[in-house]
Amino acid sequence: METTDSRLLTGILEQADQAAKKMLQEAKEQASAILKDAEKRAESEKEAERRNLEQKLRQIELRLQANMTSAKRKAVLRQGDDRYQEVLARVLSLLDAKTIAPYLPQWIAEAALGLDLKEAKVASSNQCPVTEAQLETAAEIIKKATGSSIILHLESKPIRGLGVVVSSLDGMVSFNNQVEIRLRRLDRVVRAMIQEHT
Repeated sequence: METTDSRLLTGILEQADQAAKKMLQEAKEQASAILKDAEKRAESEKEAERRNLEQKLRQIELRLQANMTSAKRKAVLRQGDDRYQEVLARVLSLLDAKTIAPYLPQWIAEAALGLDLKEAKVASSNQCPVTEAQLETAAEIIKKATGSSIILHLESKPIRGLGVVVSSLDGMVSFNNQVEIRLRRLDRVVRAMIQEHT
């Protein structure tokens, strides 16, 4: 009986040992699988973080390039503006009453044609006042160009800058043909010339 009990006990112990070994093997396999899965996830997260950082670096580089391009463009524009102001100041310093007086009839006619009036008043500066003869010449230019007659009057109130301002008699509409304004109308041309020579 002892042998039977002993065999039975030995069988139970062997089964228990095999079950324990099997459980241990399964636990090792699960632990290994969990470890491999964790390593894969860690590697995947590391790769995702690396890609994310690379993308952020690219964005920073793009922003930096955009800022540098913008700064260069602003510097070029500022330089162009500075040169434009220099040219404008130089041209204005060269234009005086003697220089522009011969052109006043043409400027008056141009302004009057722009307003398309039958009668207008012409204001000028004290430095270069418009004369009745210049008004008559302007009226002749208009008559020759359009066939229409216009009556032009001298405005008693002077303007500050060189040139003329032609207005309706009620002052509701006017055409400013002062030297500085005429130069501003040529803004694009002057800026293009400056860019061409820089």
